[in-house]
This record gives sequence, structure tokens and C-alpha cells, in this order.
Amino acid sequence: MRQGLTRGTGFAATEPSGTMVNPGKARSRRPNGAAAGHGGAPVHVLIVEDHTDTREVLETLLRTEGYEVTLAADGVEALERYRERPADVVLIDVFMPRKDGIQTIGELRQEFGEPLCIAMSADGDPTRRSALDRAREAGARLALRKPIEPWVLLRTLEGAVAGQRALDNPTVAG
Repeated sequence: MRQGLTRGTGFAATEPSGTMVNPGKARSRRPNGAAAGHGGAPVHVLIVEDHTDTREVLETLLRTEGYEVTLAADGVEALERYRERPADVVLIDVFMPRKDGIQTIGELRQEFGEPLCIAMSADGDPTRRSALDRAREAGARLALRKPIEPWVLLRTLEGAVAGQRALDNPTVAG
């Protein structure tokens, strides 16, 4: 799905054959719940994105892959959703109305410690400091430049969740 000439990022979730993923009816192609969190429950991702089309495409992609998804249109809504039910991962846009991603990441950290935040932005102006650099300074664990290929997002989420599990449950050798 492309957004055409609107502001925002175009995402296209396609199968190797080139056909669009079937939103709402598709099942995860991952064996044995690869998107599973602690105890086999699905990994819960809070998507914070102000562009409706991008938010919907991200939701479809992640649900198709077995993730549980909560949506927020800006930072104010994200904080409300996170307070209601903390997410395993917060996938957050940097530039949004009411409360931007950098402010939101900072407030999440103040209130909840170190939530796993992955920042997204299309900002790439080489003449000034990157929004993604500022998001990392605010506490984002990872940063992705838009447009994001679906496979890159999925591998990033898998790696971030696996890394968080390793931190939460250190293994003792011997």
C-alpha cells in the first residue's frame, strides 16, 4: 500500500510472489510463535504513528506475523495506552502533533524505567543533527530511517525482543 502524495512514509508488505499480504485474514508464516514473548504469549507492540495509512500498514504487517498490536496516533495517546497496558516494544515515530516521539520516549523512561523503544523517522537532513540521533539520546534503544522495508522492521523487532529477553533472563554458563 502506498500513500501516494500525502505526507508520510510508504510501506508495502508483500509476499515473495509480489502479492499483497491479506490484512485481517492472514496467519503468521513464522513457525512455533517466533513473535512470542515470555511464556509463549505474543509480543505486544505499541505503534505510535500519526499517519493513519502508515499506522494501518504497520498494524497489518505485525499482526500477520503474530504480534499483538496497540495503536496510538501521537505521544499523548501513547502514554495513555502504555499506562493501561505496558508494551514489550514501543515502535514510535519522531515527528507527531501534540507530543513528539522524543518527548514521549523521555516521559516513558521517567515513568516506567527503560521501556524498549524503537524510533522511526524519515528525517535525514545532513546539515543538522538527525532526529534519530536525538531519539537515541532520549532513550530509544534502536532507530530506523523511513521508508522501512518490512523485512528490516521484522528482523529488528526479533533482535530487539531477543536482546531484551537476554537482559531479563541472564544465562549462567557452567
